[in-house]
This record gives sequence, structure tokens and C-alpha cells, in this order.
Amino acid sequence: MSRQKDKILVIGGAGYVGSILVRELLEKGYAVKVLDRMFFGDIGIREVVDRIELIIDDVRLMDPEVLEDVQSIINLGGLSNDPTAEYNPQANFEMNTVAAENVAILAKERGIKRHVYASSCSVYYAPAGLDAEDVILTETAEINPKAAYSKSKFEAEKRLLDLADENFCPVILRKGTIFGFSPRMRYDLVVNTFLKTALSTRQLNLHYGGEMWRPLVDIHDAASAYILALEAPEDKVRGEIFNIASKNFRVSELALKVYQILNDRNVDVKIRSDYRYKGIRSYRVSTDKAEDILGFRPKISLEESIVTMLEMIQKYGYTDFDHPRYYNIKWMKLLEEIQEIIQRTNGIFNIEGAISKGNICD
Repeated sequence: MSRQKDKILVIGGAGYVGSILVRELLEKGYAVKVLDRMFFGDIGIREVVDRIELIIDDVRLMDPEVLEDVQSIINLGGLSNDPTAEYNPQANFEMNTVAAENVAILAKERGIKRHVYASSCSVYYAPAGLDAEDVILTETAEINPKAAYSKSKFEAEKRLLDLADENFCPVILRKGTIFGFSPRMRYDLVVNTFLKTALSTRQLNLHYGGEMWRPLVDIHDAASAYILALEAPEDKVRGEIFNIASKNFRVSELALKVYQILNDRNVDVKIRSDYRYKGIRSYRVSTDKAEDILGFRPKISLEESIVTMLEMIQKYGYTDFDHPRYYNIKWMKLLEEIQEIIQRTNGIFNIEGAISKGNICD
């Protein structure tokens, strides 16, 4: 049965991953509806906005009518890293857990079966926990995340899986740290951070010598994983969790790849190591289940992704590396400050009740 006419609701579809996923869904013939707060503007979807249906709203306030004519949901919404979650744990819990459950309940009530939820491999990390044993973790590992972000994701997973039955098919993707270029670019992800730091300071700093392990995945491979989860047979994926990563890398290897690529282009970069303990995070995961059941096969190498980032950063002019829009927590704090100013001053240029008649003199 063809799924080409299905309409997919992508929550958070104007974000870093969402703006890539939306394009790939469109290329595959899906109709796409995006629900997004648009806090980062429309830059992520500007090139395709005339091909999608855009709903500007907060997922916590989503009108159930948004689900009208939707056949499947991919939920990328909410806060997406530790700094933003720790800055406002309550908002993090509301978006990443409560709203995620509410959307799933509404979907089930409306007969929308397929619901793909964006979780994170960070749920495996716990201080002095399993990572200290340096084991490769599968989806069945016993975990007890402590950080606000990973706790909210893990709790959402459990609530969605509790809803699974023959009428509802939740699929959980625990993604490794994503890297690669997106029109809604981020420089607060480890590979992207290394590249922007090397370009802006000609130096790469390795905390604890970069000995930590991290599972990573290119942004296009991550988007492909969502589509695989969307299209897989229900009986294979209903109520299942999948680790999504290209491979496990040592952080030092990531820095070295950036160094080598820039060095080949005559960009002189120095690597500095700092072995002082600073609360390092280290964990490795297995992707065998995603490979066996979803057929997930990463296609884009770390080197290819870094080269593409270099080219696209120049093409799009994303070289103002210190601009807060590239860093989730900096941008959120800036928006809060702007909101306070606007509330105090009742606007910027157009003020309700201001004198509007009379002549304007040169």
C-alpha cells in the first residue's frame, strides 16, 4: 500500500534536525505539516515553506485540531540539550515529557497509529554508573538517568510505551549526538563546536584529553532513521526502542578529524589537551537492533560531513560564530531578556495608544 499521500506532522520541524527531515519527507512524496514555535525564525524551512502546512504554536498548547488529516507523527519538539533543560527544569519537563505524552494520547484517540519520538542516547549516561564500566550499551540496559534532560526523555519513553497496543504504534529513537550542516545551524554540538572553534580561534581544546566515548550520527543519517521508523512494519517496531548512531567515537578522534581536514586546506590549527577532571561524560552504544530491524545503515562519514559543513557555512554565510542564534541556551536567554524589555515598554516602534496623527517634518 503506497504511503505517498500520507500527511506527516513533524513537531519541531523548523529546528536543527527538523528542517532536514522535512526536506527528506517532501522528497519522498509525503505531505508535511509542521508545528513549531519558530523561536529561531523561519530560516530552517524558508526554502520549503510554500510546500508545507505550518502551524506556529507551542506543543504544550497544541489544538487537537492540528491532528486533523494527519496519518503519522514525528515528535522532535521540546528542549534539546542539557544546558536548556537545567536552566528551566520545569519547562523542560512540560515540553519533553508531559506534552510528549499528551500528543501521543491525542493521536491515539484520533486513530493515528504511528508515532515516532525523538529520544537521546544521553539517557545511558549516569555519573559513576554504567559508563564507568566502559560497556557497549543496548536498548535493554538498565538505566537511571539523573540529568534533567535525559530524565525527561526517559520518562517520556516510558509513558509512550505504556500506550502501545494494536491501535497505537509508538517508536522510540535514541539518537547519538548529531553533527552536520543544517539551515537552522547549531554550533553547540561537539563536532560542530570543534569546527567553529577551529575556524574562529585556530585552536581545539580537549577536556580530559578527549578520552571520552560518544555515539554520533550525521544529521542526514538521523533523518533517514526517522523515515525508516515511520515506514517499518508495525509488528516490527511497535513499542520498540532503537539506538541510532554511525559509530562510537572518542572525542579526541573527532578533534583530530577536524584538524586534519583543515590542515589539508592550509588552515593552521593547534590542539591543546587538558587532563583536569571536569565532570566528563563517556558512554558507548550498540546499533545492532536498528541495523537488523530498521535496516539502518549510516551513509555519511564524519569526514564527508565536516567537508560539507565547511562548504555550506561559507555558502550560507554562517561565519558570525558568536551569534547567540547558533546556541540554544544563549538564544533562549536572549529571548527572555527581549520579552522582559517589550513587556516593560509595551512594544518597540508601534505602541498601542500612542499619538498617530499629525505631520511628520523632515
